[in-house]
Amino acid sequence: MNNSQRIRGSLALLQIPFIFTQDDLLTTEKFVSEAKDRGHRIDLDTLQALHVHNLLAPLFRVSDTAVVGRRIKVDIPITGNNSFGWVVEAARAGRLRDPAEEGYSVALPYRRPEGTDHDWWNGFIYSSWQLLDLGRALTIYSWVQHGIRDPATSVTRDRQRFLALAALSPRYLSGVLGWLRTVPGSDEDAMWRFRSEASALDLLQVVDYDPAQLKGHAEGLLGDAHDDPLTKLLPLLRHMSYKGWSQLRGEPLDAMWKRVGAEVLLRAHEDLARAGHVKQLPDLTGETWWTVLHDRLSARHEEAETLERALGDFGLSPYPRVILLVEGETELLHTKRLLAEIGFTKPQQVRVQRAKGSKASPHLIARYGVTPRVGRRLGDRWLLDATPTALVVATDAENRWATPEQRERERLALLEAIREEVRSQGADIGHDYLDFLVAVHVWGADSYELANFTDDELVPAISRLAAGRHDAESSAWQQELRSQLETARAAHDDVKVVLGRMKLGNPKVRLAEELWPLLRTKFEREWTAGEPVTPVVKLIADVRRIYHRISGIRAMVVPDGFNA
Repeated sequence: MNNSQRIRGSLALLQIPFIFTQDDLLTTEKFVSEAKDRGHRIDLDTLQALHVHNLLAPLFRVSDTAVVGRRIKVDIPITGNNSFGWVVEAARAGRLRDPAEEGYSVALPYRRPEGTDHDWWNGFIYSSWQLLDLGRALTIYSWVQHGIRDPATSVTRDRQRFLALAALSPRYLSGVLGWLRTVPGSDEDAMWRFRSEASALDLLQVVDYDPAQLKGHAEGLLGDAHDDPLTKLLPLLRHMSYKGWSQLRGEPLDAMWKRVGAEVLLRAHEDLARAGHVKQLPDLTGETWWTVLHDRLSARHEEAETLERALGDFGLSPYPRVILLVEGETELLHTKRLLAEIGFTKPQQVRVQRAKGSKASPHLIARYGVTPRVGRRLGDRWLLDATPTALVVATDAENRWATPEQRERERLALLEAIREEVRSQGADIGHDYLDFLVAVHVWGADSYELANFTDDELVPAISRLAAGRHDAESSAWQQELRSQLETARAAHDDVKVVLGRMKLGNPKVRLAEELWPLLRTKFEREWTAGEPVTPVVKLIADVRRIYHRISGIRAMVVPDGFNA
């Protein structure tokens, strides 16, 4: 195999940037150990038998024999003396093989033969995703032992699925787990760019995977996971961090990883559906019967219970670190999605609320949602009964928020309301602590859409809303739209004024959806560069800063001169 030929099978994975940085490559000993953690009692002999019967072939075999024609050019930093490093070195030297292609040979034992050195190694490497297939492989093997054999198509299907999962992991796995694993020697900024720009279609083509299989393979994993004894706790588990649920053992851990795998496949499906390559997932809104897609691990899909609801069902209640108050539906949709892009998908992190206009007063939220819940006094501080919450108001520069002086006056009034509520608890709050509990953001002189998007960005999006109208594609209509946008900017009007004058009604939510892919691209570019320019991206950066500052607070220092 040389670089002028098409590389296929598992070897093709090595052409993907940052491959195996988010998932794992496992030796046979490590695979057996991980399998036991997931409730599968196997040993090397069992693993060899699965290979012999073509029920679970390793991902790679590192051979001692180098073949010049099998050399593979791999532009991946070697991370050291580990499975990944051995695979990369073997590929470059022409010593890497695809066991599914070459089949099993009795000359390749799994256990160290007698008389060989203690540093002998069988050379087999598995993907951590193959652990998802182990239960099925063991079941079929038991049938084989009794003279019954399941159709080989099921084995082929499983291999296609884990090759797809391995290919998609650099792009999607960190988003599902909420944790980007950095690798020594790798460019973290480049990893972020790859994660935001990689095409699911291109990744799947590397391993010759048909995107039409994504939904079915994901549903199969979710169906397998549904028998987990902890399934009834899924409304809580989907909000748990990877660090938390990874401590599970046995069937529950195995089921969680199946849900993770399903989520990786479904997120790729969603991206491909938006691009028109596959059909959209079914809309589950209002469905009265259960489907496997209701068991999605992601807390962001429409039918997932919120953490507040889930904890309420179990007699608990969450407190968010930050309440972000926005005006309209567009801001609500965009800020929630941008926060999800940086991992803030849980309501106990940032809760976004809609104020329904700049005239609405946030005083009630400040008094009852932000006021620290004071516990007992300990020395020079009060312990807090719950994690404190900060309030961030994001609004147009109008009404009570029109000028810098008005905004500061409103902010100080909110802070005073919080101080009054703290005093009603028999305590007090120092200015240094109080001051950062409330922040006010405006988009600038213009309203949200005009402040965050240029006319060149708005015109195509608004034009798509008018699709089907005979005049919408004419140059005159386009010029009139630009003229109305210029007029709106000069008068600091809301974009809905433009939509009305163009006789489109008020489809702001549809416009928000049209603008979202563009905003996500701008966000990823500015976030990666570390230089937020777009006002809403600046807002997300400030919310993140406030979140991290407030997350470490467990007590309030007693102000000088105060006597409880």
